[in-house]
Amino acid sequence: MPDLFMSGSVLFAIAGALAFYLAAPGQRWLRAPLAPRLFRTIAATSSILGVVVGASRLHPATSLAIVFTAAMACLTACPFIGVLLERTRLRGASR
Repeated sequence: MPDLFMSGSVLFAIAGALAFYLAAPGQRWLRAPLAPRLFRTIAATSSILGVVVGASRLHPATSLAIVFTAAMACLTACPFIGVLLERTRLRGASR
């Protein structure tokens, strides 16, 4: 059963990191960033919810470490995925 709560924590952390990234002015996925105030609030709420969900079964420090690790991994991967998306868009436009 702890695996279910750990995966829930990871999913909330990834959702929060994606919301934070898509609200940033330098994001590369969309043509314009999403509404910053709303999506930063959603990102913070998702991250806190990930810690709470994980802490309900796991140790709170473990849950916090899981959420931070998943968010850092997601925020590290997002710019690289953005570059790949731009390359595919450019290839599609040149055809």
